[in-house]
Amino acid sequence: MRRLSALALAACVLAGIPGVLARQAAQPAAIRRIAIFGSSVANGTGDESGQEGYAGLLRGLLEPRGWEIVNRSRGGDNTKLLMSRFAPNGEAEPGTRFLLPVHPGYVLIALSLGNEGIRAAEGTAAKDALFDQFTRGIKALIDRSRSEGIVPVVTLCYARNDFTDVEYRYTRRANAAINEWAVPSVNLLGAVDDGTGKWVNGFWWDSLHPNAAGHAELAATFVPSLFDALERGKPLPRRPEGVRFARLAGGALTFAPDAPMHPFAFGMTVRTTGDGTIARVTGTALAPTTSTKTVTRSGQPPVTIASTILTKSDPAAGAFGIRRGVWTYTSTGGESIASSVPADARWHQLLVSHYTARGESLFFVDGVLAGRAREQFAPTGFVVGGPAPTRRMDVRDVLIYRSALNADEAATLWKGGLLQASLEVYSPLADRQFVKGEPVENRAQSLSELKLEAGAALSGVR
Repeated sequence: MRRLSALALAACVLAGIPGVLARQAAQPAAIRRIAIFGSSVANGTGDESGQEGYAGLLRGLLEPRGWEIVNRSRGGDNTKLLMSRFAPNGEAEPGTRFLLPVHPGYVLIALSLGNEGIRAAEGTAAKDALFDQFTRGIKALIDRSRSEGIVPVVTLCYARNDFTDVEYRYTRRANAAINEWAVPSVNLLGAVDDGTGKWVNGFWWDSLHPNAAGHAELAATFVPSLFDALERGKPLPRRPEGVRFARLAGGALTFAPDAPMHPFAFGMTVRTTGDGTIARVTGTALAPTTSTKTVTRSGQPPVTIASTILTKSDPAAGAFGIRRGVWTYTSTGGESIASSVPADARWHQLLVSHYTARGESLFFVDGVLAGRAREQFAPTGFVVGGPAPTRRMDVRDVLIYRSALNADEAATLWKGGLLQASLEVYSPLADRQFVKGEPVENRAQSLSELKLEAGAALSGVR
């Protein structure tokens, strides 16, 4: 019964596409098969452990949840080459990793702007043409997937060590464009970006590829229940009409991830006054150790790389708050970043964006960078609401991402945009009613829950 129900849901989502119902009836087992369809990073290149990179880690995460992962990636592919491998023309060519013959229910389209040739192109016109080629090509792959009854998910563009500021801008521009499309996506750049569009030191194999540690950071950007949510027909997140919010008087809203997190972004829009803590992130400090090692593979010369290991250490916590009347973020190391924005009767958006690999958090207030903190930790819990039982706070739009967000993305959120890549929790707090001890609405494409504590008092305001 469960499989038939999943097929029915998928049929509803894909209604109107010719041949979808017939294909699903012919391939019922394919509904829980995810094909990774990309280039060399998706194929695991650079993973010195030989575990197929982030694809292998994703398999380890999802197979216990009942999903099958097949990898149809090939090094060097761009949008045109990937489309040529979508389906064989006649009899399949031996050794070619075509997509359709494995009958996936879902496809992860995983390409880079680098393979499109953006670095080698000279001049703005040439780079613009390749950028347009890339976005058109990804859209064509999305459309082709849907026409075959396959649900697409897209990875955003990631780092490359030969990128200049110019290519970094194109990378962020491509990611911003994909974030606006009606397709689920995964923010890989937010895991490995050193702040200039290159790989973080200790997390790369060569200029083009991450090492095993880098692949692990990429894998951490996947929302674990994304495909379960898609299977249930959960739509892309959208903001509610009009301004709605909740009034929190004592207690808190809490979220505990059901799988380990590394990079993240945690944000909310709030209105309150009076010094004190208004939200916290709890977790475990990570101690980095970087060393060089020589890796030998069959038929290849030895390669020496730098690799960073992140070891769990002591409990740690960071916090949003008000200090001396202005919004602040206090890092896990006790460093206090004070903004110049007063906590007053107006709405303000607070966002902390943590890049685990590079060991840095960015604190944004109203879409503007207020400061940076050196810290490196893995979050295990998120709390909205201060420890003071009498604090009253108006709050809306609680956001939790499994990837860090850059300054462009923070500004987009403040301007009213809604980034869906790697979004695990989006609770606008527009519920018609709130029940103590129960979850509030989560519009992100996940099955995660932001819960109202049993002792909390939360009332909706329209």
